[in-house]
Amino acid sequence: MSKRVIVILLFLFYGFSVFLTLNRHSKSGIQNYHSEIWADKAGYYIYLPAYFIYDFDGEKLPPKIGEKTGDGFFVEEGKIKTKYTSGVALLQAPFFLVTHFVSTKLGYESNGFSSIYHKMINVSAVTYSFFALILLYLFLIRYVSKKLAFISVACIYLGTNLFYYSIFETGMSHIYSFFLFTCFLYLSPFILNPKKNIALHILFGVVVGLIILIRPLNILFLPAFFMFKQYKIKELKTYLTSLLLMIFVVIIVLIPQFIYWKYASGSYLFYSYSNEGFSNLFSPKLLNIWFSPNNGLFIYSPIVVFALAGIFLIRQFSIKKRIFIGAYFLFISLVIASWHDWTYGCSYGCRPYVEYFSILAFPFSYFLKEIASKKYLRIIFGFLVVIMVIYNLKMVFSYDGCWYSGDWDWDEFFRLLTSNTK
Repeated sequence: MSKRVIVILLFLFYGFSVFLTLNRHSKSGIQNYHSEIWADKAGYYIYLPAYFIYDFDGEKLPPKIGEKTGDGFFVEEGKIKTKYTSGVALLQAPFFLVTHFVSTKLGYESNGFSSIYHKMINVSAVTYSFFALILLYLFLIRYVSKKLAFISVACIYLGTNLFYYSIFETGMSHIYSFFLFTCFLYLSPFILNPKKNIALHILFGVVVGLIILIRPLNILFLPAFFMFKQYKIKELKTYLTSLLLMIFVVIIVLIPQFIYWKYASGSYLFYSYSNEGFSNLFSPKLLNIWFSPNNGLFIYSPIVVFALAGIFLIRQFSIKKRIFIGAYFLFISLVIASWHDWTYGCSYGCRPYVEYFSILAFPFSYFLKEIASKKYLRIIFGFLVVIMVIYNLKMVFSYDGCWYSGDWDWDEFFRLLTSNTK
């Protein structure tokens, strides 16, 4: 296939994705739980209008705007306060500035909350998911064929709740984390390489800083660096300058958040989630986050089973490294299952896994590689993969955004499965 055809197909895919998300949200309106600036999404977004329009003066905000956007932020003593960090807003900023510039020219209120700003968030999420998928493909072709890499990316995108958070819940943090995780994986092999210039290490520092700034718990992703490249302690000492440079860049990226915390709380370091935390640490809800009809990972994204199976098929990796990848998945699962609200509120599937599909795409591609060499397995599992993709898309377009029944209400789950799409 020529490069021109590939570019055209990519352009069509991007255009269709933008159309799909805008069309989907055109039916729901704004200032309700389906809208792009609501609850958590508003909490991530508020930094932009607060900084660029209202000078962080809560008295200047539109009346009752916190209540109208699901109380994702609030005003206290004239200060605009949100428990969420500013990474999502930082990535949305270029789209926000363009939108703010053209809003009045197109007949919209330039207050940061009119419908055009909601549309901007959709375009932003689709754009980052688009480039994330390309980077994931470029990462995978280092290990498997271009055909298998393409199929793997398509299956992970369409067969998991990654699709849902790319098209439906565009204001949440997950698609932005997914983008940064794929950047991290793509750049990792070039880091701490004497042949690579300083600019690349600075870029990597920016990526790491943004990963943490999106969601501080994302720091748990950083050990993934050693899944694909190993160093001895003595070797790391030879790269001390590069390491210090990257750490310095990470700190620079985080400084705006420290300044905001000082403004909001009086302290440069602040735990903004108050009484929310990992209260299930000693009784993690693993079975719930994996198998509950209330957003269980394997129930809503069963294709992940093949990705986990692929861990044991990565022949070019040692047994120890394959065990490490499996243990890493279990560790992340334990952390997710330890959060005080293991359902993670109104969501589709177990949403904290979305960004980690960047890693799971790797063993999934090896699963495909293994079955591709066996005709009958290729037919059987190929059929199953297609069914799982169709199943996920059916559930996505039937789901209302919240699970209202009990944690193990299978009757309601099957009613959802057989219901009409919305």
